[in-house]
Amino acid sequence: MSQDELQAFCLLEIEKLLQSNGKSLRNYAGIPIPNNSLVSQFSNLILLRELQYDTVSLTREHDVNIFNLNEEQRVVYDKIIDCVSNKRHEFFFGYGFGGTGKSFLYRVLSARLRSEKKIVINVASSGIASLLLPGGKTAHSIFNIPVELTEDIVCRIKKDSPKAEVVRLADLIIWDQTPMTNKLAFEALDKTLRDIMVSVSDRNKDLPFGGKVVILGGDFRKVLLVIPKDSRAEIVTASINASVLWKYCEVLQLTKNMRLASGLEQSTAQELRSFSDWIL
Repeated sequence: MSQDELQAFCLLEIEKLLQSNGKSLRNYAGIPIPNNSLVSQFSNLILLRELQYDTVSLTREHDVNIFNLNEEQRVVYDKIIDCVSNKRHEFFFGYGFGGTGKSFLYRVLSARLRSEKKIVINVASSGIASLLLPGGKTAHSIFNIPVELTEDIVCRIKKDSPKAEVVRLADLIIWDQTPMTNKLAFEALDKTLRDIMVSVSDRNKDLPFGGKVVILGGDFRKVLLVIPKDSRAEIVTASINASVLWKYCEVLQLTKNMRLASGLEQSTAQELRSFSDWIL
């Protein structure tokens, strides 16, 4: 964007903040008013951000990192890229304990697709986990998932909103640390995506997540969801693998601990290897 466009967006954001407090830029002498003709060219700021990645830098990053994928990661990578490239509607779960390189794999996938001007929505169940994903956000903020979950809820995304347009155009959705989220959140997203994607094709209303290529990821042994005062059985029943969606899911497993290949001392590596074998 040009300096004029950047200034217009900055002024627009300031105007929104002022209006929420009963004020306006017009109340302050000497401060310019946003140029609406410039802003209207880029009305969907969310989409604009997704299309503004540096493709040259991402291509360079991808070309270096793809050679660092191990055999398991490369199988998953090839499968996902094939689905996106050939527009095959698939739903995956990337299963692996800490250290198997799930986040690194997501980074390589994101770099590849974004370098081709494709849209990748990277989210995680927690804010800290989202920081490990390139351009990551929390799932609740991106998909407007209600805090109170029931079986009949849907995400609060209007079909004609800028956010719905980004979802409609997305080539891949990656959701990390999913075991810590209630299955009702995924079912709400499923219903919402079917409703949004039906405008593209009627058959999308019958496909999981509206026909989007979706990767959920995480480790069920690491962090499960927390439901106060519920029993172990009730928590297991509320997990994603107990959802009606799970029967459509293909599990892609990573088992090789990449932290053991990071130049550790022999004693430390052996200790980690023993723990890795035990936890599997």
